[in-house]
Amino acid sequence: MSDPAIIRAITRERLALATMFEELDARQLATPSLCEGWTVHDVAAHLTMPFNVSGAKLLWNALVEPMSISGAMNRLTKEQGRRPIEGIVAQLRDQAGNRKHPPGMPIAPLVDLIVHGEDVRRPLGITADVPFNQVAAAMTFVTGGRAVGFAPGARLRGLQFVATDGDRHWGHGQVVHGPALSMLLAALGRRVAFAELGGAVQVLRDRIDPPADARKRRGRRSAAG
Repeated sequence: MSDPAIIRAITRERLALATMFEELDARQLATPSLCEGWTVHDVAAHLTMPFNVSGAKLLWNALVEPMSISGAMNRLTKEQGRRPIEGIVAQLRDQAGNRKHPPGMPIAPLVDLIVHGEDVRRPLGITADVPFNQVAAAMTFVTGGRAVGFAPGARLRGLQFVATDGDRHWGHGQVVHGPALSMLLAALGRRVAFAELGGAVQVLRDRIDPPADARKRRGRRSAAG
């Protein structure tokens, strides 16, 4: 996708999600999302973080307890999640065309919107038609080795992802096949998507949730220094 096409897609996704969040009731907003520990409301707030949290603030928070980017992201998301949903919705609309993105990763906000959209829709039983070309562009990014902060490179190494809903494939190695959106979700650790895939999906599953003996071996190696 070209940069202008990416911006248009980001704008559409933000506006669509704003409308969806606006129509949810309190029970739905409190529903656990596919992001562990986050409610639907938390995910909505997380999607406004590019407008409210600078990269410097994120890094500063990562330097304090629990000393990690993921811990800082979780803490900041919870802070943003205290805001009323009306304000979150208004900001998603006002900033729909915002072009801010991590350095060298213009498609990163679109990937975030696609995946987090499914993180909230699936638990709520809501479906949406995400254009194949957007999912394909997201898969190209995620499997391209530069998706810092999205998926560890080792997770996808030696796997080829073959879409069954379009003429595209990504990577090289043992074949995982299925709908492109399901493969994107699985590549980014959403376990609910495993059942929608075929082929070498167990390899991917084991990399995300290693068997107990593999975890023990790694623990012994770490203890040995």
